[in-house]
Amino acid sequence: MTTDYETLKAMKEAGCRLLIVGYESGDPQILKNIKKGATVDMALRFTENCKKLGLVVHGDFIIGLPGETPESIRKTIDFAKRLDNETIQVSIAHPYPGTEFYDYAKKNGLITIDSMTDETGHQLPNVVYPGLDRGELVDWVERFYGEYFFRPRVIWRIVRKAMFNGEERRRLTKEAREYMALRSKRKKFVAEQKTAKPVAAASSGD
Repeated sequence: MTTDYETLKAMKEAGCRLLIVGYESGDPQILKNIKKGATVDMALRFTENCKKLGLVVHGDFIIGLPGETPESIRKTIDFAKRLDNETIQVSIAHPYPGTEFYDYAKKNGLITIDSMTDETGHQLPNVVYPGLDRGELVDWVERFYGEYFFRPRVIWRIVRKAMFNGEERRRLTKEAREYMALRSKRKKFVAEQKTAKPVAAASSGD
């Protein structure tokens, strides 16, 4: 996001077509917390320059970074929709030993002993925040994807690709099936977490 227009132009002329960009968050405070070295305005300007040059951008975002709240996640979702990149990926933050994030999470008692993935390797949270338990973090990931991709302009963008390109149609169909299967798993996990909440509360009251 710190790359200027002239450098992007040179990249385009050299054959660059796609950029995978780690935006991480659309909340200014979260970006400061993780020492991103880039601002929301820089991200907007960078993305605008990419679109002017015809460079396709795949945007990466992370839920559960230090200081995360439901409000900061909402800002990030709205920010992502404003950027309107070709595709996105939404990941869950994991505090690995040896990182500042791990030290922060450990110091504040935010790390859980739960697995970081399910049985097929898909991400699950092992860090929680006030107002954001494991189920809520996964629910926000699903809401992020749903709000982003189920917009009329995005649906039309995908349909238009599929209509005129057989190879692209097969790829998109495969990805859609995989997404719907994962969507179902996320919703099941969220429902299980909600069901477990009253049980845990009742146990702690004994």
